[in-house]
Amino acid sequence: MGIYRQLLCSFRILDMSFKRIALAAGSIFLLAALALCWFVIASDYSDAAASGTYKLTHDSLRSSLILRPDHTFTQEVRDSQGVRSTKGTWRRFGEAGIHFSEDFLTLPGQQGGEEDGSAYAHMEKDLGILIRLSLPTHEVVWYGRTDRSKTDQVTGRYETSGTHPRTLVLNSDHSFEQHEAGWLQTGDAKGTWSIDQKGDVVFSKEFLKPSGQPLAEYETAKAMDPRGAYFIQIEVADQKYKLNYRKKQLPWQ
Repeated sequence: MGIYRQLLCSFRILDMSFKRIALAAGSIFLLAALALCWFVIASDYSDAAASGTYKLTHDSLRSSLILRPDHTFTQEVRDSQGVRSTKGTWRRFGEAGIHFSEDFLTLPGQQGGEEDGSAYAHMEKDLGILIRLSLPTHEVVWYGRTDRSKTDQVTGRYETSGTHPRTLVLNSDHSFEQHEAGWLQTGDAKGTWSIDQKGDVVFSKEFLKPSGQPLAEYETAKAMDPRGAYFIQIEVADQKYKLNYRKKQLPWQ
């Protein structure tokens, strides 16, 4: 009888061990399946993922945006000026870029994407799941060096050509002279430039944006160190506005 009880106890211990092993294996399998599902969703930037209804709220501004699978969109903007609505087309570019036709209603603080009036956004995901379209509050301007033999210097003359020609001269005394044939107005400016701790070139508030207007109080203009390159890339950033269209994915949104 004693041997029988010992055997029964051993079987019970083995049975409990097998159950624990099975439970642990099942948990690992479930976690792996969830991780795989999350990865598939988080890495999906397809047309299907982009399509849907979006909402934006910023201070007194309210806006809705519907991206349809046929690459058309409907947009409505409500602000102190009233209600405006429009229709247009959209397309994806790159992995997560969204390009809108010139019909897109530009929001306060938003920077345009092209000279033809079109706009763009970047599709981002919170926690890899919740989709939002981030509208840029900065724009990049490229100036090419006129003297390519002096790429070891920050100073020099830089120009752009095309519909809106621009000229920028960085002097050795840390002053700059600028001519901007902007899409809104044409202007000339003089100001100063400096090098910050990161090595970026920072311009004073007199710097003219691509629109031809000077920087607002909440805007900055800076460029990566142009030494070693045939161009200078200047980023005009808006430090005030954060504009995000959030996709309706949850019942309470």
